[in-house]
Amino acid sequence: YVPILLAFGVPFYQAAAISLFIIMALSLSATLVYYRVRLVDWKLALTIEPLIAITALIGGYYSSFIQIRGLKILFALVLIISGYFMIKPIKEIQNRFIKRGKWGYWQRKFGEEEYLVNLLLGLPITALSGLVAGLLGTGGGVTKVPLMVLLCSIPMKIAVGTSCFMVGITALFGFWGHYFAGHFELKIALVLALIVFAGAQLGSRISIKIDKILLKKIMGAYAPRSPVII
Repeated sequence: YVPILLAFGVPFYQAAAISLFIIMALSLSATLVYYRVRLVDWKLALTIEPLIAITALIGGYYSSFIQIRGLKILFALVLIISGYFMIKPIKEIQNRFIKRGKWGYWQRKFGEEEYLVNLLLGLPITALSGLVAGLLGTGGGVTKVPLMVLLCSIPMKIAVGTSCFMVGITALFGFWGHYFAGHFELKIALVLALIVFAGAQLGSRISIKIDKILLKKIMGAYAPRSPVII
């Protein structure tokens, strides 16, 4: 939501705080939908998310120590890189980073799906994504889903469902950081949060039914275009 808020003239730090508040509403709304159809891997989320939440809090609080131009450049780079990896063939990247039977890997069975989570690589990288999410006000969804699909071999729909829960926690901690730094504007945030809550109900239902390859392509196509607004 940061690019949209910036396009309407909201200052960057306030846009980041408002964006995180809105993402909390989105997360709650979408998680309710994904929970009903069993697409939220709670154990995975609660293993990975605590470290992300801490780094998001740090990023949110210290964001004002970085010049706005630097944050905008970082935001653009994150979106472009995320989009690039979502477009790349999944197997090509998974074969490089996922080695069955190696130490530091977690074999997950969730419903009818099985996947191998690279904790040694996944934990530090997702923690870094939390720091970036706090700095930029993104909630981390734009980086979490590619990381979960590519490094953890998680099926796209489970990655999206689990990420929706996780980004709410990340956004909450990142928001606290921005709030304590004095970046928050309540009136705008409340109105937009209500709109997004309703929209997330519709969007998550569509996501459940859409083909996973098409969903991956949509995410990959969206991310690189957002920097144009910034």
